[in-house]
Amino acid sequence: MRSEGGVAIRAFRGTRKTSVYREHVIPQASFARIAAVGEREGLAVVSSLRRRARLDKRRARRLAEEATAIRSSGELADLDDDLTAIAEVARWCARAAGDAWIRIEGL
Repeated sequence: MRSEGGVAIRAFRGTRKTSVYREHVIPQASFARIAAVGEREGLAVVSSLRRRARLDKRRARRLAEEATAIRSSGELADLDDDLTAIAEVARWCARAAGDAWIRIEGL
């Protein structure tokens, strides 16, 4: 369910004309907390999410690793489900055989 003020993390596979995607939508406040932890911990991709609207496959792989690192730290235990979903969407993108990318979109 999409709520006002959310952020969609959408991973696409294929071409711009014919692609399939997976997404995870989180509240803006949760997204901001995750990005803040990324900045504080020096996690390059997570900390760039507020400024970057698109990630390539290499950055998607890194996003999955960084989301998993935040989960493992336990610092955002209340956002464990969101961090898990973000990592899964990012891994799905990173493992694509062909073109793939992630878009970060405000709702």
